[in-house]
Amino acid sequence: MVDKFSIIRDTREKEGWNFDFYSSCAIESRGLKTGDYTLEGLEEILCIERKANTGELSMNLGKHRKRFEAELERMAEFRWAYILCEFSLENLMQFPKNSSIPPYRWKYLRMNGKFMAKLLSRYQEDYDVEVVFCGERESAENKAIEIFKEITETIGREADE
Repeated sequence: MVDKFSIIRDTREKEGWNFDFYSSCAIESRGLKTGDYTLEGLEEILCIERKANTGELSMNLGKHRKRFEAELERMAEFRWAYILCEFSLENLMQFPKNSSIPPYRWKYLRMNGKFMAKLLSRYQEDYDVEVVFCGERESAENKAIEIFKEITETIGREADE
């Protein structure tokens, strides 16, 4: 079982995870074409995209939809592709509440949580990307480590076969 990771974080990742709670990892910032996180040596088969809040997600599903869908197209080529959300599905359904979007702008929004959840569900199906609602930042960071462990164990087993 591999417990030591060399994590690559995309250089464009703002306020990203540091994995401070997990002492068995090294983090390197490097430009990634797809996703925000991967592991050294697995850059072509593993990607994790982090979504900090429902406001960020609404931009990806609205104004920046074409760019986001292009990223999903690239993610579909990966063996393992994840979108880890630092919020719950319940929080998404309450959008724009707790979204980081100022209340005075809410009247200009053209989507709601139900629409975003439906779109994410479709993206999971169409692009084979797993969307995980982690509830909050620390849980999402822990989920990333869990994913790294599972994948490295799987690769280790496959190498032994």
